[in-house]
Amino acid sequence: MTVTVFLLALGATLRVTRFLSDDYLTRNVRAFFIRRFGEDHDLAYLAGCPWCLSIYIGGGIGTLAWFYGEHPGFLIPAICLTISWLVGIASTWLDGDA
Repeated sequence: MTVTVFLLALGATLRVTRFLSDDYLTRNVRAFFIRRFGEDHDLAYLAGCPWCLSIYIGGGIGTLAWFYGEHPGFLIPAICLTISWLVGIASTWLDGDA
């Protein structure tokens, strides 16, 4: 795995983790786990914990990067996700929300 592929996998992991654990668009998914299992259940906790969720997302994306890192089917989505994450960080920083 090249450094570039690793950094793209890292950026993709950051963006997907943030999207699933904190984004407004996935609030219903998180709410489903809380309603279905209760607030104290491990799955409900996992759905809103970026630190916990990133282990599984990173494992999946890291495995894809290892086997398919040079393939456009991995590179194009990973580039888009990494750019999305960088734009989100930059806009938060530039808007003074951080």
